[in-house]
Amino acid sequence: MPAESKIGAGMKLTIQIVNFRSRHCLERCLFSISENLPVGVETDILLVNNETAPLEEIARKMKGRIGLKTHEIGENVGFGKAHNAGFGASQGDVVLFLNPDTRVLPGALQALLDVFEDQRVGITGPLLVDLAGKIESDCFGTRRTPLSTIGGKIFSQKKYSYPADGEIFETDWVSGGAMLVRRSVFEKMGGFDENFFMYFEDVDLCLRAKKQGMLIVVNPKARIFHESGKSFSSEREKKKHYYASQDYYTRKHFGWAGTGLMKLLRLPYYVKNVWLGR
Repeated sequence: MPAESKIGAGMKLTIQIVNFRSRHCLERCLFSISENLPVGVETDILLVNNETAPLEEIARKMKGRIGLKTHEIGENVGFGKAHNAGFGASQGDVVLFLNPDTRVLPGALQALLDVFEDQRVGITGPLLVDLAGKIESDCFGTRRTPLSTIGGKIFSQKKYSYPADGEIFETDWVSGGAMLVRRSVFEKMGGFDENFFMYFEDVDLCLRAKKQGMLIVVNPKARIFHESGKSFSSEREKKKHYYASQDYYTRKHFGWAGTGLMKLLRLPYYVKNVWLGR
């Protein structure tokens, strides 16, 4: 039996998941949560549904295992907007935004919660790993700039590393695929910027929080499996959303000049992935 979480009695956790074309993996995600709940922390799950068909069947299957509620939107309004809508219906003092194509591993939730013993921390995340335990390169990182957004492709930029001792460390952003946020922080930031349909809303939120003096950290002891489910009909559709969000993020934080530079350097990849993509 794991030790009770150190974050204090009375803390409530909401785990919020947006569904869009992910029913094939959503049930596995929910079972992994139910098997790895933190001890001594009231936890509920909120499913935000971006599809027209309700999630009644999945809710029925999970009845009695975890506290589960659904928030039906009925159309695909995007990642950030859906999570903002769900957040308004949530009650947790801390909210874990979690992708449906993940599975919570033992001890992960407790390890994330314990990070908030440090009152300076506003947002934290785990290491996202694949079946072999390999860490995803984009589960956290340094500040995104007009050059760094595509620097890895052009300059063979070294991936951001973390301390070998496994201790909690600061970063500039963590992935919205598994991001734990204090309720007060999310409210202060006004939630996710809904101008992002998908991608970069997590980077943007973390940047705004850091500008307010809050710490963004990763706890390597928290690990969550990510299987990269497919919510897009084509790779081309996915890339179009990615580049649109990349453009908006760069324009928002670095102006038109920075955006122009980035788009110029990115042009060969845009042509390949969008104009010639499938």
